[in-house]
Amino acid sequence: MLSRAWLISGLLLGLMVTVASADEWVAVKLRGQVVQLVDGHWLPLQRGDVVSDDRVVRTLKNGRVEFHRDAEVITLGPQTQIQIVEKTGQRFTTVIEQFGEVAIEAEVQNVQHFAVQTPFMAAVVKGTMFVVRSGKDYSNVEVLRGHVAVESEVTHSTTLVSAGQSATASNKAELRVQGEGDLPPIIAANGKVISEDGQPVVSAADAAALAKQLKEAAKHATGDEKKALEKAAKEAEKEADKAEKESEKAAKEEAKDAEKEEKAADKGDKDSGKKGDK
Repeated sequence: MLSRAWLISGLLLGLMVTVASADEWVAVKLRGQVVQLVDGHWLPLQRGDVVSDDRVVRTLKNGRVEFHRDAEVITLGPQTQIQIVEKTGQRFTTVIEQFGEVAIEAEVQNVQHFAVQTPFMAAVVKGTMFVVRSGKDYSNVEVLRGHVAVESEVTHSTTLVSAGQSATASNKAELRVQGEGDLPPIIAANGKVISEDGQPVVSAADAAALAKQLKEAAKHATGDEKKALEKAAKEAEKEADKAEKESEKAAKEEAKDAEKEEKAADKGDKDSGKKGDK
C-alpha cells in the first residue's frame, strides 16, 4: 500500500508539473547558484520550480537558468536580476531586468506578446530571438532573429532593430544603432526623424532617403508597426521639404548678398574714378 501511495503521489506531482509548464514559467535548466526572493528572504531556486508572477529571481556569479513556457525560453546569464510579470486577462509577458543579461526566444506564431524593460530602454518583440544586456548606465539589445522595437526611457525616441543589428540606450546619450545592412532611422518623441548623434536631420537628400526607406519598410509591416513607419515616413518627407525650402532661401539670400557686394564694389570703383579725374 505504501509503494502504491508513493506511485500515485508521484504521478500526481508529474501531472501538476506538466500542467504548470503549459501556463507558467518553469526552471528547466539550472547551473550554479540561482536564488529567488520569498517573503524578504533569498532562497535557492531548484530545477522544476515555477516562478510566481512578480517574483524576483537572481543568478549569482556562477549561476545560469532557463525558464520555459511551451516553446518559449527566457535565459538568465550570470549576475542577473529579473522579475517576470504577466498582464491580467491576456497573454503578454514583461521581463523587468534590473541588471545582467537576458536572452529571449519567443514563439514564431505569436511574437508580439513579449517585452523586456530595463532602467534605460523598453524592448518589444517583433521577432523571435534577442538578448538584452543592462549595466549601471546603459542598456543594449542585440537581435539574433526577427525584429525588436526599442524605446529609450530617457529621451523616448524609438527605432526598429533587425537581425544582425543592436541598439544601445544610456542616461547620457541618444539611442545608437549599429550592425549589418541599412541601419534603421531613429524617431524622436515628437515624431521627427533624427540622426545618429541625436540632432534633427537637416539635409534634404538625407531626409528624402529616409522617407523612401521608411515607406519601403512599411510595405512589409502590419498593425501598429505599419502605422508608426508610415507616420515616420511622412515626417521625413516634411523634413525633406523644409530642408529644401531652407536651402533655396539660403541660396537666394546668398545671391542677394553677392549682388550687394558687387554693387558696392562698382560704386567704389566709380568713386575712385571720380577722385582720379579731379
